[in-house]
Order: sequence, then C-alpha cells, then structure tokens
Amino acid sequence: MTEPGWPDDWADRMAGKGCPMCATLGKGDNDFSVEVFTGDVADVYLERRSRLPGYCIVIWKHGHVAEPADLPAEQASRYWAEVLATGRAVRARFSPVKLNYFTLGNQVPHLHTHVLPRYRDDPAPGGPIEWQDVFSPDPVPDAELHAQAADLRGLLGQATRPA
Repeated sequence: MTEPGWPDDWADRMAGKGCPMCATLGKGDNDFSVEVFTGDVADVYLERRSRLPGYCIVIWKHGHVAEPADLPAEQASRYWAEVLATGRAVRARFSPVKLNYFTLGNQVPHLHTHVLPRYRDDPAPGGPIEWQDVFSPDPVPDAELHAQAADLRGLLGQATRPA
C-alpha cells in the first residue's frame, strides 16, 4: 500500500504544468461534463455522472491559478460572484435543500469550485457526503443533461446581465 502524501510532481502541478483544466477550458463539452456558461472570469460545467442533479463546477479561465488568494482582490470578487450566481441558478432550477461549495484542488490544483446541490433523499442527508456517493457509474441521459444545461445557461445569462 502506498503511503499518503503529495505526489512527487506537486510543485509542477501547482505551477500549471500539464494542467488538465487549462487544457480543456473553452473547448466545450467533454467526457466528464457539459459546458453550461462562459462568464467573465470563469466557465461553468454540469457534471455528466452525478447522483445529485445540478452538480456544477466553476473553473477560473484566465490562466493557471492554484489558489483563490493568488488573485488580486477585484478578480477574486468577480470569481466568487460567478460561483454564487451558479449556486443561485442551481437552486432556482433544481430546488435542493442545501448547496455545498467545495474549493479544493487537492488533485488538480487549478482554481475551481464544486457547486454541489444536496437533497432530502441524497446518500448522506444532513451530513457530509463522500465523493464516491456523489458520482454515478452511468451518465445522465444526454438529452436530459443538455436540457438542464440550457436551463442553467438561461438563468446564468439573466443573473450576469447588467441592471
């Protein structure tokens, strides 16, 4: 059994070398997610294989940044505004009982936030959820997933228009 610890290439990952998020940003749908929205500072994707409908990931799109604290204050504010707009759209479309926000980066250290809706009947109601309980081996049917993405896109478009 391998001892837990940071991988040997961790410094390279933090610096963005071979970053899979940098490589996929702006390229639309992929095997893991469907593109929902392109914001000013972040892109939003809807997960294909989730037991929790509406699970989105918001990804910083202006170069490789590992930590939110590495952003200047104005850019950080804009990033969090887009994360919160995503949460509002997920809440409006899916009506979860709670939203969880995870900004981890322990495997892929590129600034991104998981917006995870929680439901009364989810695998861990009222408590922390294990990652293996979030994911489904089977993807959401494509037509259903794209309809959900279109709904979220519309809500995010409304949320980001100037008043």
